[in-house]
Amino acid sequence: MAVTLEQVKEYLRIDEDLIEDDELISSLIEAATDYMEQTTGKKYSDNSQLYVLAVKMLVAHWYENRSIFSTKTNVNNLPHSIEAIINHISLASKYEPLGDSDDQY
Repeated sequence: MAVTLEQVKEYLRIDEDLIEDDELISSLIEAATDYMEQTTGKKYSDNSQLYVLAVKMLVAHWYENRSIFSTKTNVNNLPHSIEAIINHISLASKYEPLGDSDDQY
């Protein structure tokens, strides 16, 4: 089971009855999960709160910085906390590696 829309909306502090961004958020969840798997080489795991947190953090970062143009500096860089989690997951033996038979880009 992947990170749910409800979990991410709670993380983003978006009321459940506000549904206009649900499709966007759902696509960001899928993209964040794919990004984590492809970047770390490790399969998604619901059993790891660290993996779940990384997906939520990526979705939040992309959701809050979704415009093409921004006056913020370093908006294209991931925050250090996300990079540290990604690095940890990629190096930790706790996480199952993606197999050769899995869909990879």
